[in-house]
This record gives sequence, structure tokens and C-alpha cells, in this order.
Amino acid sequence: CDNIGLDGKPKDPSISIDSYSHAQKMRAAATYGFGCLNGLGSIPWQKSEVSGKMLGNPSISEDISRYMITLRKKKVRAGEVATSARAITPVCCCIASPK
Repeated sequence: CDNIGLDGKPKDPSISIDSYSHAQKMRAAATYGFGCLNGLGSIPWQKSEVSGKMLGNPSISEDISRYMITLRKKKVRAGEVATSARAITPVCCCIASPK
């Protein structure tokens, strides 16, 4: 989703770059995977002052949150249309699963 590779260098222009919306979906999947499937819950990733071990869900760490904010700003600056979360209303639920 970012135009910079893991090595810190710009990605080749021929490589497809996904949208911010795709990044949100990837983060949501990671949050669910770590939280529900691995039992790490919804506590942000942090170092325990008692044991010194890392606890919580890594996908909701401060670092990931800052990255997502920065990514959104970069995408908007590059001309991508900003997305927003949409509330699910009872009407939407009825349309999705009619009785």
C-alpha cells in the first residue's frame, strides 16, 4: 500500500500500489487474527513493566496507528480519494439479510 519498499527504497513504478482502503482491510484482518484467533484481545501492543515481555495486540500499537495516519495523508496528497468508516444501520442490515 506504500510506495516505499521494506528496504526503504522507492518501489519500481511497474509494481501495483494498493489503496488506503486496502491497507485498512489488511489491518482489520490482522487485528481480528491477533485479537480473536490468537487470544491477544484489544489491548494495544506494549511492553510489560513487570515482566519486560511484549503484551497485547501488535496491530493496534501506537507505531501502526501512526503509520496508518501517515499513509492516509500520503495517499490523499497523491490524489487518492479519502475513505471514511460508514456506520451500519438497521436498514443496511435488513437489506443485507432479508427475512
